[in-house]
Amino acid sequence: MPEQGTSLQELIARQHRSGLVGRQAELACFQENLRQPADDPSHRFVFHLHGASGVGKTFLLQQMISGARAQGALTAYVTDAARTVVDAMAAIGAELARQGFPLKKSDGLLATYHRKLREAEALAHAERPAPGRDRDGSPSASSRVAARIGLASLGLVPGLGFVAEAADATELAQAADRLREWLGGHFHNREDVDLVMSPVRTLTPVFTKDLRDIAGRRPWVALFFDDYERTAPVLDEWLRELLLSDVHGTLPGNAVIALAGQQPLGYSGWGDRLGVVQQMPLDVFTEAEARQLLASKGITDEHGVAVLLRESGRLPRQVALMAENGPGDPHLADVSGATVERVLKGVDDPVRRAAALACAVPRLLDEDVYRAAADPEAAGLFGWLRTLAFVTDQGGVCQYNEPIRAAFLRHQRHHSPQRWHDRHRALAGAFEGWRLRLEEALAPEERWADDRWLRYALEERYHHVCAFPQGSPRTVTRFLVDACACEPPRVRDCAGMLAQAGETAGLEAVRSLGQRLLEVLPDERADVTPALDVLLGGAGLDTAGRVAALVARGERHRRAGRAEEALADYRDALQLDPASPRVHRGRGALYRAMSRLEESRADFTRALELAPGDPVTLAGRGATHRLMGRFGDALADLARAVEINPELHWAHAERGWSYLCTRQPEEAAGAFTRALGHRPDDSPLFIGRACAHRWAGHYDLALADCGHALRLKPDSWWAHAVRGATYRLLERYDEADADLTRAIELRPGYDWCLAGRGEVHRREGRFEEALRDLDEALRIRPDNDWALARRGAVYCAQQRTQEALADFQRSWDSMPDYDWTLVRPGGPYRFVGHEFDWYTAPG
Repeated sequence: MPEQGTSLQELIARQHRSGLVGRQAELACFQENLRQPADDPSHRFVFHLHGASGVGKTFLLQQMISGARAQGALTAYVTDAARTVVDAMAAIGAELARQGFPLKKSDGLLATYHRKLREAEALAHAERPAPGRDRDGSPSASSRVAARIGLASLGLVPGLGFVAEAADATELAQAADRLREWLGGHFHNREDVDLVMSPVRTLTPVFTKDLRDIAGRRPWVALFFDDYERTAPVLDEWLRELLLSDVHGTLPGNAVIALAGQQPLGYSGWGDRLGVVQQMPLDVFTEAEARQLLASKGITDEHGVAVLLRESGRLPRQVALMAENGPGDPHLADVSGATVERVLKGVDDPVRRAAALACAVPRLLDEDVYRAAADPEAAGLFGWLRTLAFVTDQGGVCQYNEPIRAAFLRHQRHHSPQRWHDRHRALAGAFEGWRLRLEEALAPEERWADDRWLRYALEERYHHVCAFPQGSPRTVTRFLVDACACEPPRVRDCAGMLAQAGETAGLEAVRSLGQRLLEVLPDERADVTPALDVLLGGAGLDTAGRVAALVARGERHRRAGRAEEALADYRDALQLDPASPRVHRGRGALYRAMSRLEESRADFTRALELAPGDPVTLAGRGATHRLMGRFGDALADLARAVEINPELHWAHAERGWSYLCTRQPEEAAGAFTRALGHRPDDSPLFIGRACAHRWAGHYDLALADCGHALRLKPDSWWAHAVRGATYRLLERYDEADADLTRAIELRPGYDWCLAGRGEVHRREGRFEEALRDLDEALRIRPDNDWALARRGAVYCAQQRTQEALADFQRSWDSMPDYDWTLVRPGGPYRFVGHEFDWYTAPG
């Protein structure tokens, strides 16, 4: 509750002065926790702020300290200046003493500890040879073990030195005994020996008792540990022991601990006790939060705001620092430099620092990319890089935390433009080499579906845009067109790469284009036509690129059944390039879908004149020839197509349908089998082969193929219809009836299925049911000759001679089994119950 008499204006002013943006929820959570009794089940004893460097963890921690003090808490703040547990206890004691609550016994024991350490060091230097060294001056077992048990390595006995050599357990114990004996010979008080040998074990119980003594005089004791990613290696086990066990005594019940580090707490240490921890993940500012902070500094001009949003990456620390001087500050890059220095604090080796900066340049890192990015002298440091707090390692593929990477990149782009260019150029070359090597084993039509090829191609273009910002965007735009044409689900990956390249290189037009494409493609299943609209509406395509984009969009329109829009795109493409075989081939496929077969054949023929021997065009014309009833021409084109490209699966399928139309079921089965060798999960191909087996009299094989088709697509009405027809030929009428009924449920009003079920009913002597199905089939399609013949047979059985003769007269010129019939040119392709959608067909 605010103090009595405080005005609303004053409260608003205080909130404004706090400068807290976007972290109110976290601060409120912490302060509300302090208002709860410690024994409340919802009370939390540990808060953990975690996120990348620069997201404002330290600032929020300071606000939490202020909030805790406002509620009467004693507070202590520990940073990475505490290199040991003893340092941390000393820092806490000093802070509490400044607030008038010294830890008297703990501070006194700490003073004794430091005095005894100095005495031990002086004695070690005075002796000749020094303790812990053999007579020849080489490190002795005592020296090695002193390091291992935490004396020399922590700087507690500087005179003994540090040698990182291993010792076995027996040697450790013996050397510890010798060291204890040596100290005992100089310190007459056993407690002093214990203090120097085991300072944490000796000091901590006194420290916790002092905390309990002072805790009763204040509502809370709040301990804050910053830079926890650096201090955790020495403090985490100690803190867990304080919180989760009574090894060192017990903390007061009104103690609260807050940690701030880059990584979440690990299950390996905290286990099932993570439930007592209130996790507070922090991220970069949202755009609204960043704008709020800038507005609080008087920066509202849209251009200036846009500059600062882009240059800061919305990293809270950078937004705040940049806002101090505004968007016109010529030293904006220095802010990123400050972030680099903070992140690499403690990395003094210049080779390692250079490697960390260089490896921010690629978006993803494995060991190959690392070697291409880092300088040769850092070639062996990939293992070290993987351990850095801002690097996420997933099975050897590493990624920098994005806000940190953005700061590293801005720093390099502003301060070392030539090195920036050289690194991106080298990586573009490396990815190009890997892509070309992979293409030796990949057919062109396989590339876009291959994950490795796509990764290499994307990263090559990303680095090319960054290295050559003037000429690369046009190349990348064409790359996007090809993605739309070849593998639409990949377009979002390409658009994301373009947006990120523009962000990285400071190219607003490139970034905006990538972002616009992402907006019109909400997910990878989205229609890419709007993306092609965006690309065609811009100025980034040359003539060849515009033709390719128009053809790709025409293809999308064709597949969606938008025939007039598709025709308009092909017309515009031909105006730009009348000699483009790809345009003629695309329009030929469209005319075929529109049943304009002569025009389709003419376009495919023109495409073959321009690009003789193209297998896709040959197969496309073959399909058109089949629909025209020119089966010999169809088989000739298709044979040549698969001879040139045996991998063209749909050309094999087309041969199968053509063979069926020419009453060659064995050849048809072979063609479908070859198509299935390339597409083993294609349900229609199994149905096609089932038709071939059925007409060849191989009914068991036909039933097996229908079963495969239904396992792949259980709701395939076509598979049920063909299997039902096969059961009819086997005189298994109950099963035939069931399958044909299911086909009619899935595809109501389809005359072929109704006629087939009517024939089943006729053969079972169920004449009234037969007539209902056959009448309905003929109502839907009056020229169904096979249905007329079957109804005539029903009339004969009912001795309705005149009606029977009328039906037979109408169908007298049909073949005995309508399943072999192909309807006149210009109508839809109908074969054993199949209506083929030529708008969505390939070629």
